[in-house]
Amino acid sequence: MSNKTETNITLERIKELKGNDSQEVFAQKIHTTQSNISKMLKGMTPPSAATLTELAKTYHVSVDWLLGLSDEKETEPKVQSHKLTAETITYADAMAVLEVLYEKGSIDVGYDYNSYNSEPDPSMILVKDKVLAYFLDNRFRYSGGSQNIYDIWLKQAMAIYDKFLLLQWTDSVNAIYEQNVPNPLSDEAIASLIDDIANDRLEVVQTQSDGFMNIPDDTLPFQ
Repeated sequence: MSNKTETNITLERIKELKGNDSQEVFAQKIHTTQSNISKMLKGMTPPSAATLTELAKTYHVSVDWLLGLSDEKETEPKVQSHKLTAETITYADAMAVLEVLYEKGSIDVGYDYNSYNSEPDPSMILVKDKVLAYFLDNRFRYSGGSQNIYDIWLKQAMAIYDKFLLLQWTDSVNAIYEQNVPNPLSDEAIASLIDDIANDRLEVVQTQSDGFMNIPDDTLPFQ
């Protein structure tokens, strides 16, 4: 296979991953710039090794598939946690779930609320994804009551969220969520917000803040 043919295949497969995303959104997902994406899609510059790695990690495809060296697209089966049971889950299943959550920015590992300038504890996990945090909060509330009520709530929640892919939880997504968090909270309302974020219907609203409190002059102890 010629280098030109391999380049064409790589470009087509990158376009396939991009889908209907704008160049800006696609660039954010793989941690590069819109300018780099534009040049790459026009065939002006080939994707760098770092870009190929980010594409493979973000979209769970193999680098060999991206380069046209293999027809095996996915590097691992999709994790369907709601199909797992306490009786059948393996350590590999649990590790796969944690790895996916970490790659998606849903959790941070090594976080410790009670430490300052100390070594991170890799067993500490911070849930950054506010949707998952809301689920855990509800789980805590419902698990303390009737098992029947808990089972009904869990089944309903799974049915609602099963329609949505896990968001890449970036700082901008977090800001959009915080600025548009529904009131009152409900699984249905949050699902609607997920859909808006996933389809780029919302943007971060910039607010002016210089980091200082705005205190009127006449309240200061000195003039």
